[in-house]
Amino acid sequence: MTEPLQLVVIALVVLLSGISKSGFAGALGAFSVPLLLMVLEPKDAVALMLPILIVADVFSLKSYWKQWNVDELKRLLPGTLLGIALATIFLQEVSEFWLTIVIALMSIGFALKSIAANKQPEQSLRFFSQRVLAISTSTMAGISTTLIHAGGPPLMIYFNALRVAPAAYIATVAVLFALMNAVKLVTFTASGLLQLEHFLLAVCFTPIALIGNRLGVILAKTLPRQQFLSLMNWLLLILGLALVIIPIRLYICSI
Repeated sequence: MTEPLQLVVIALVVLLSGISKSGFAGALGAFSVPLLLMVLEPKDAVALMLPILIVADVFSLKSYWKQWNVDELKRLLPGTLLGIALATIFLQEVSEFWLTIVIALMSIGFALKSIAANKQPEQSLRFFSQRVLAISTSTMAGISTTLIHAGGPPLMIYFNALRVAPAAYIATVAVLFALMNAVKLVTFTASGLLQLEHFLLAVCFTPIALIGNRLGVILAKTLPRQQFLSLMNWLLLILGLALVIIPIRLYICSI
């Protein structure tokens, strides 16, 4: 992991992760692993991404300390832990390809609905109770973050539906991501996937993560609430489309 191109791409991913975590509730994070796959082997890309995310988590939590919504954490945490447990138990039985497609279609559908209708919270949730939506999206987030490092879209569906204020939105998601990554740290280390070199390399890029964090905070504070929510819906749509295209392309190439 010492080639110049590799270092440039890793630096870009670290910067993107910092901006994403502190400015857009991790919405851009799903693009990180595909970028790393351009210069690293799949196992190295997945393993390296975890300490990078943990570094970004630390800065995000510091930037939004105690701004999270405790009630939402209580609603979402059980489902998140359940999802991680299910993904760990049924790791071999779950198709990563179809899980990615399902999450992508959910993301696209919700984003298009929100962009077209621009509904209020009570209208957006009229077909689901908040508790049902919380447990379903958080469970999906736990499963998807464990299997494909894409826990963001399900959580974005939930928070976009509630139209939460930007700071509380980002802070609450930051706490959930930090908890999920802490659990993954244990499982990745136990499985041997995560090595000391991954940690050391991620630490070397800490200054870039800090720069990304500050840029993300500035962007989040600059955007008015309505524009922030609108942007998050568009990002969710783009992310959903990317999650459809990437696995299909990989599947076709493997045939």
